[in-house]
Amino acid sequence: MNVGYGVVYPKEVFVGAYSPSRRLCEFSVQLSNVPGAIAKVSEILAKMGINVLSGFHVAELGEKVALWSFIVDLTGLEVKTEELLKKIKGLKVVLDAHYSEAKLDGLMIDEMHFPLNALGKRSFLFRVETWGEIMNRLFKAFGSGAAFILFSIGEGAGENKARSVTENYGSNGLKALQIILAERVAKGWGVPKVEMFDEERVESTITIRDLFECLPFKGKSKETKSHFFRGYLTGVFRQLFKKDVEITEVECVAKGDENCKFIIR
Repeated sequence: MNVGYGVVYPKEVFVGAYSPSRRLCEFSVQLSNVPGAIAKVSEILAKMGINVLSGFHVAELGEKVALWSFIVDLTGLEVKTEELLKKIKGLKVVLDAHYSEAKLDGLMIDEMHFPLNALGKRSFLFRVETWGEIMNRLFKAFGSGAAFILFSIGEGAGENKARSVTENYGSNGLKALQIILAERVAKGWGVPKVEMFDEERVESTITIRDLFECLPFKGKSKETKSHFFRGYLTGVFRQLFKKDVEITEVECVAKGDENCKFIIR
């Protein structure tokens, strides 16, 4: 299977930028979805000595309109924001453009784009620490029953994901599993690796590096801590391979192991 630990780099989701005492500004530019459109805007910025700090770009295949949003640092430059906007809007490839300036000293937060989508689906972000606090409060309120709650939620989510992958991509079985595991990397869950897979018996060993569910408890527990993701894998395997599997987490970063490891039988 072509799912495993390869070269991966951190990915910063575009939320904003913070640089005290700097003059930050965000631009949101709608462009014609043609080659060189971004280069035209970049050329204006470069000629004016403007540095682009971060941003995002969306250009769907077959769509006529693309979007490029970015934060720039205008510190020390005699650049008026309205004049810069006028230059950008004057380009033939630019269909529309807007800007927003930092409300607090050096803190630029993106309020120009909503909702947040991932592969076209409405999404939202949690910090890993927030997830850890949710788990702590669940276990405080429900004791060992919290493990069942988290497992059950994950199980349903896994079944739904398997169905959606089959419907959206026409994939099933092993290929669908590959897609689902690859998505866990893109969505920040962790970096999975299939150590062993027996399709005939539907048995597997999967390790995952930096699993979000267990990171808040890294090295702090005597027990494994993955209940949601273990349930998620259970739902995925049941839906894709039409078999009730039992999944055991035999290694966990929460109890000091290097990675989290799951045995599927």
